[in-house]
Amino acid sequence: MPPVKKIVKEDILSAAANVIHKKGESALTVRNIAKELGCSTQPLYTEFKNLEQLRMELFDYIRQKYLHFRCSNYKEYAQKFLKFAKEEKELFRFLYLHKRDPGETLLDDANYDTTVELLSRNLEMPLELAKEMHRQMQYRCYGLGVMLATNYRDMSEEEISRELTSFYCIILRHYKAISREEELQYWLNRSRNLIL
Repeated sequence: MPPVKKIVKEDILSAAANVIHKKGESALTVRNIAKELGCSTQPLYTEFKNLEQLRMELFDYIRQKYLHFRCSNYKEYAQKFLKFAKEEKELFRFLYLHKRDPGETLLDDANYDTTVELLSRNLEMPLELAKEMHRQMQYRCYGLGVMLATNYRDMSEEEISRELTSFYCIILRHYKAISREEELQYWLNRSRNLIL
């Protein structure tokens, strides 16, 4: 008799993500995950105490699989995040459109420290001000992601790129107290490596 295939935690999390991708969060049940795996529910209860524990680990699994990437510039991270919102609507909703615990982070930004340091250095601003500026960009990016994931808005890659550049210019004007167009162009050139 051939050996029985052992179903490991990674298989279960992948199947759970597939259930959400195909049918939405409301379809996330032990039976549906087992069906996706082609097995009984027993392996799920071997790896996870209950469905709630599986859900909690699924948040981290999806973040690692879909949102953990290194980017060459500021804009690229936002574009990848928004591509996830547009192409993986159900997974985006599962991750971001739920009640949060106090202090839970809004966005998963593997580049946070590097980005804030680059903003601080390129824009000649204190680190705390760069963190605040970055947080404002995150809020706008998250809002746009929600619009894409809920079909409130559909945008091409070019439209998303233009919108992100527009966000950046608005926020840059505010945090650098820019009033003249020439001054804006100077600071855009100084931060070109962040937004191209």
